[in-house]
Amino acid sequence: MCIFKIRTKILFIALLFLANHSFLIANDKKQSIATKALNTIVIDGVLNENEWQSASKANQFIQTEPFNGKSATFDTHVYVLYDDNALYIGALMLDPSPDSIAQELRSRDIIGQADYFGVKIDPFNDGLNAFGFFVTAKGVQIDMKTNNWDEDDVSWNAVWKSSTSILENGWSVEMMIPYSALRFPKGDQQKWGINFFRSIQRKREYSSWNFIDSKSKGTLRQMGETTIPSRIEPPLRLSATPYLSAAVSHHSDNNKWSGAYNAGMDLKVGLTESFTLDLTLIPDFGQVESDDKIFSLSPFEVFYEEKRPFFTEGTELFSKGNVFYSRRIGATPQGYSKIRQQYEANEILSNPENIQLINAAKLSGKTSKGLGIGVFNALTENTFATVKDSTDNEERVLTESAANFNMFVFEQALPNNSQVTFYNTNVYKPKDKYIANVTGTEFALRNKKNRYEISGMLNVSQHFSQNKNPVFGERFFLKTGKVSGNFQADTWFNYVSDTYNPNDMGFQLRNNELANGWNFRYNEYEPKGNLLRWYGRFYANHYYLHQPRSFTILELGGDGRATFKNHLTLGGNISFTPLGYRDFYEPRVKERYVQWPAEYTISFWGSPDYRKKIMADYRFGISHAPDLSYVFYWARFTPRWKVQENFLIIPEIRFDYQNNSYGYVRDSLNFNNDRVILFGRRNVENITSSITADYIFTPDLSLAFRLRHYWLNVNYLDFFNLTNEGKFTLSDYSRSEDFAINTFNIDMVFKWNFAPGSELLLVWKNAVYSQNKGEALTTGYFNNLEQTLNSPAANSLNIKLLYYIDWQNIKPLRTNSFSESGGRR
Repeated sequence: MCIFKIRTKILFIALLFLANHSFLIANDKKQSIATKALNTIVIDGVLNENEWQSASKANQFIQTEPFNGKSATFDTHVYVLYDDNALYIGALMLDPSPDSIAQELRSRDIIGQADYFGVKIDPFNDGLNAFGFFVTAKGVQIDMKTNNWDEDDVSWNAVWKSSTSILENGWSVEMMIPYSALRFPKGDQQKWGINFFRSIQRKREYSSWNFIDSKSKGTLRQMGETTIPSRIEPPLRLSATPYLSAAVSHHSDNNKWSGAYNAGMDLKVGLTESFTLDLTLIPDFGQVESDDKIFSLSPFEVFYEEKRPFFTEGTELFSKGNVFYSRRIGATPQGYSKIRQQYEANEILSNPENIQLINAAKLSGKTSKGLGIGVFNALTENTFATVKDSTDNEERVLTESAANFNMFVFEQALPNNSQVTFYNTNVYKPKDKYIANVTGTEFALRNKKNRYEISGMLNVSQHFSQNKNPVFGERFFLKTGKVSGNFQADTWFNYVSDTYNPNDMGFQLRNNELANGWNFRYNEYEPKGNLLRWYGRFYANHYYLHQPRSFTILELGGDGRATFKNHLTLGGNISFTPLGYRDFYEPRVKERYVQWPAEYTISFWGSPDYRKKIMADYRFGISHAPDLSYVFYWARFTPRWKVQENFLIIPEIRFDYQNNSYGYVRDSLNFNNDRVILFGRRNVENITSSITADYIFTPDLSLAFRLRHYWLNVNYLDFFNLTNEGKFTLSDYSRSEDFAINTFNIDMVFKWNFAPGSELLLVWKNAVYSQNKGEALTTGYFNNLEQTLNSPAANSLNIKLLYYIDWQNIKPLRTNSFSESGGRR
């Protein structure tokens, strides 16, 4: 175990190295001064008001890509105005060929292949978080929050105004960003971090006002600054979005129709100039896109992305420590499957697939000293299934008890784009007398030029339940390295105890692990020859089981990517486990393992220029373990057909085939009370096909269609017993375990943003699920598809109306209110 002692010394030296780099200086920041608008600014995309002519100009944009550091091909002129209610930004994008300006029309928050202009604003000027507002040449709005890891969260939505215009010498845009869309401290004047961005899509050129060095990590710390010289008062931020929804559903299995209607509200309250309380009351998520359901043959839970708006918007502060997985809230009841197993279909009158969420709230903001604070709370109700007993009497069976979910976060900004965070999650189920708690901290420390970094995490989980002893677990992670420049390298260490479990509110695939690794990467940012940019990486990862201590796997590998001047991007990966893999998870029995032999994996992928009318992404690979004659092939093909500027069709097909795959089947006790773990040798075939189509009528009116079919076929060839040494001995087990699973989904969404922040949704969903075993199995993909289409289907039609109400627009006798054009009356 000397390797871990060496690692500790390396990390300690790296920390000292960071502490002694205070002599490094940050890049110069461009400066601008906002001009006060004394008259109405009409948001029509034309910069013809006198205020624009008198405002100071921000220009001389510098390329980020493809020639990082060179002047932009065409000039861009940006002007910043303000009044008591909003920030106004006007920009003129000069272009000698306005007929060549890319104007692909997509739905909100999707840029597509269009020219755009954007601004990012960091009101606290600390390089940790920014608000982004972008507009394409066709007028599509994209808003986002960006963190210090350069992650853009486009699920965040604000209410703001913009308009564009195509001119003889280019195109122009006007934006009005209400102060209610921002969070900023009070003061006699404001100095905000700011940067402006432009793309010229036909040249694949991206540029910014303040230079962004591609070799240096952290775009937010490379922003310029704008000064608002006079005092502006943060407005009262109070808005409500009430909704009405109705749904009708039909299941062909029992030919029953059912209907429902709901009403609720989302509420935003600005408690101070920098803190906001978000509430959702009796939410309805029936219009959310269906999950891409898969069946996992592994011992691990499947991770599904969050799609519910309340849980995706403004939750970046709660993403710390991997302890907040919002899909736990309103998930499938724990007793859902048990009801289906214990009762026949005609005995189940109702068995809700999701726990009803009563309400949820989140409070977030930042103090003038750079302390970010977040509090989240959600309450779910008791969930019951209704069944008929043997005498035809109806009975309600509890499938999940009511629970309260809570999290709070404190994140302190430090110099050099560094921060330290403290957080806690708590799940409380009063009826079960159960409490699950996770407390943790994470940090990231960087030197002044953000070239070197050390980061870490420490979490402690606690579980308390009636008549049981408390269970405690811990996780520790530490990483240090050079994170900017052409050559980058890092080393990391991870420890997870065998009792660590954050999964009541978080997501952790495995525990009981010790691991460490190294990464070495070279990046070339400057175009050379036929290459625009490329990178290559080598990595080595080393894993142990923590209790009892045992080596599990050594993984060596590398990957790379190259983008050519014709904008074709190619990439690949190769990995190798020379010592095999001692797998303690697949047997599903504590301290038992499978000793897998050495295995290698090779994959390759390509992505052409997306500006083309018809193109296709592709990916394929192979894994091979010669000692088991195991081979895993996979391929994915994703064409993209731009029928016209507002109509895009994306079909996709993915094929996976595993030959001579070995996997867990079941375990039991024999006559000698010994544990017998049964494995099977099998061929596994999986085909997933989908079609996505988007037709955009206007930036505010769209129709989206998505169809997906998933087929998994598992055919067992032999069965084996697992020995205590992790090997296989032939079993006389003869029962058929073959099975096939089909899922088929259609989601069609008509969306109309009829007013700022307001929308009308009409959603049709079709869902089919079938699982066949033994003699009922249908062979072949197309036979399965035909059988699936003839299987009982669930159909639903949902309509939902949301209307945004802003207190600033309805407050009577206001002296400073916005006109319909975006200016002042």
